[in-house]
Amino acid sequence: GIDGWGVGPVLYGSVAEWIVQYRKGLRKFTNFERLLLQDPTGMIFQYVYVGDTGELDQEAGEAMLREYPEVVKAVFLHVVSDIRDPPPDIPAPKMINGRPLVFFKTYVGAAVDAVQLGFMSVDGLQSVMDAAVLKLQDVPKTSDKWDDITIDMARAEVILQES
Repeated sequence: GIDGWGVGPVLYGSVAEWIVQYRKGLRKFTNFERLLLQDPTGMIFQYVYVGDTGELDQEAGEAMLREYPEVVKAVFLHVVSDIRDPPPDIPAPKMINGRPLVFFKTYVGAAVDAVQLGFMSVDGLQSVMDAAVLKLQDVPKTSDKWDDITIDMARAEVILQES
């Protein structure tokens, strides 16, 4: 692990968010504000929010970047979709209040972005790459999972060669 990083309290939503879906983003943002109360000075904790594009995490993450850029260093969103043909495009990264919001299809892709943003070491990137290959070892090479990972592995190899 990395010193000073770790899992804190888990703040859950309620049944209401499962029934009234549009409230999920607001609940995630208000849970984040509750989390901030543990460090009222804003001097101890820094955050990188990781979510996906499926349940209003983008709305919550953008609100965090707008309202709390001093403690939210970045937002990473996993691009998820039920549509396979054609597969969804990865939205371009953007800056909100000087902080990055990036999208990724694989964890290798997220790790590449994390290295480029200074949040992860090259050794960490290699560990993610190794874990991804291990996870996919029993998946047929014809699976679309390999398509996405191959693209991100090529991006990662460029970083590894430059280091």
